[in-house]
Amino acid sequence: MTHAHHCGTMTFSARITRSPRPFDAERGQDAVNGLIGVPQQIAGVIAGAAGCSPYLAELLRLEGEWIVPAFDDPEAAVAQLMAEIPEVSLQDLPVALRRCKRRIALLSGLADLGGVWPLETVTQVLTDFADAAVGATITKLVAAEVLRGKLPSNTDLADAGGMVVLAMGKMGAGELNYSSDIDLICLFDETRFDPDDYHEVRSAFIRVTRKMTAILSDLREGGYVFRTDLRLRPDASVTPVC
Repeated sequence: MTHAHHCGTMTFSARITRSPRPFDAERGQDAVNGLIGVPQQIAGVIAGAAGCSPYLAELLRLEGEWIVPAFDDPEAAVAQLMAEIPEVSLQDLPVALRRCKRRIALLSGLADLGGVWPLETVTQVLTDFADAAVGATITKLVAAEVLRGKLPSNTDLADAGGMVVLAMGKMGAGELNYSSDIDLICLFDETRFDPDDYHEVRSAFIRVTRKMTAILSDLREGGYVFRTDLRLRPDASVTPVC
């Protein structure tokens, strides 16, 4: 994910190649004024972004303290967010993932509008975040099923008990857009389990899939992480979600 070496320097401001014109100049200026210590070169991109997008203006208000240091090295800021996701507890995951989504959307939106990142980097960062969010969610949900005695205690938690999530559509191509939903096909490896346990095991993986969808898709404080569509699986009307 390091596209920075092409640019000679890592900072956001040194790579700005364009800047949007604010539709609402006052809202744009308010966004700049709300940020402490933002480099002058970036102020135009921020004013333009916030002045055209109420959504980005709101993200700047919520995540201003995070975004200013992130401008020093955007790639490192993304890498750090991604590294933190697997460390979050299941209980804290819904809120943490929504916060992470805000930060990824804000940074990639500004990097896109300022011409700091090419399109392929923008869509790849959004896709990498979706991948990390799905991976952490199913890993923790499978562990919770083991803890509840719904999956055998020897289930390998490192790889979510052999559960596989295939990304279709834009996510599968590394081309997620800001508002894309994610199209997933969820599978589990029944050969890892005793055939006598098949029905209980399958029920557990179906629960994991449903709970994952809720964690990612439910509209709660902080919006949703990703709208999640499981209907691309074969014969969706009659097959289970996993």
